[in-house]
Amino acid sequence: MQLSSPRRPCSPLDCCGPVVSPFLVPESLPNALVPPEFHGKRLDKAVVAIWGSSYSRTRLAGWIRAGHVQVDGEFCKKPGFLVREGQKISLDIPPAEIPIPGSALDPGILYEDEYLAVLDKPAGLAMHGNSPGDTQMSVATWLVHRFGADLPIGQGAERPGIVHRLDRGTSGVCVVAFQRDVFEDLQAQFAERSIQKEYHALCYGKPRFHSDWIERRLRPDPRHPNRVMATNSQEAGTRDALTYWEVLEPFQGFALLRVQPKTGRKHQIRVHLCDIGLPLVGDPIYHAKNYGVGMLPKDCPIPDRTLLHAYGLAFDHPKQGHMEFRSPYPPMMEQILNSLRSHCPPNPEVSA
Repeated sequence: MQLSSPRRPCSPLDCCGPVVSPFLVPESLPNALVPPEFHGKRLDKAVVAIWGSSYSRTRLAGWIRAGHVQVDGEFCKKPGFLVREGQKISLDIPPAEIPIPGSALDPGILYEDEYLAVLDKPAGLAMHGNSPGDTQMSVATWLVHRFGADLPIGQGAERPGIVHRLDRGTSGVCVVAFQRDVFEDLQAQFAERSIQKEYHALCYGKPRFHSDWIERRLRPDPRHPNRVMATNSQEAGTRDALTYWEVLEPFQGFALLRVQPKTGRKHQIRVHLCDIGLPLVGDPIYHAKNYGVGMLPKDCPIPDRTLLHAYGLAFDHPKQGHMEFRSPYPPMMEQILNSLRSHCPPNPEVSA
């Protein structure tokens, strides 16, 4: 697989401060009047009621404490301040947050030309905000900062250049597009499932087989809106999901798996593996009883992320032909694997 390519000259934006994209932040200062039903209520409650569909409750509360909210022209940092009907609340949206160059959240570039780039996304960095105007640090804000605001948009104004998603906690290879026709071509390849995706996952447990397919439909978890769950139901709202996995390295109590999702559903790999009793190490959401980081060797670093890595991506470059890329393991994942190799000998029944 092709690992790197000469990078094109840096954009003039590389050396300047945070850039506010018209795709990411409204030009005017958002403001609203306190409605009658919020007379005498807390400021944070009123702000969430007004702007909660565009920004998270946590982010809005943080902006109040940071002094980004005005009441009748005066900045107010107290979430508990009691507002009155008819008062004018203004939201001073801060500039988009950009990963500091060279920091742990700064994306690497595996390949770049005038049409697209293949990135090595670090764990902890979101692909994009939750809505237009969301200024949280993400691959999207990094793209706008580095390449400018004139990037193709397909699935929402908060996703300039974003062709497909990786979870915030997932590291590894992803592709972004700079031109509309290239963007649409790549999205068509994902829709046709012709793009080859390979993930490596460290899981708890002992796989029953050397390899297998998981075919379980997924649906939103009614108790947790941001999660999904496996189901046998065929009802509306469920979606088909198909995942292939095989053992790369077996350990006592753990296994390193190669995973190839044939569909691209939200949290698919994490939910499917947890459903068959192989939850991922470090996953804060989809876990199982009797498994935990206490099972790791004593000299092993404690993971602060889900140990799921987008290792390989192969696709047809719309202008250059077939390309394949690999992303090396992040240092923490490599350290944990080395510790398991030293202290948890392979299970010969699985490795045979």
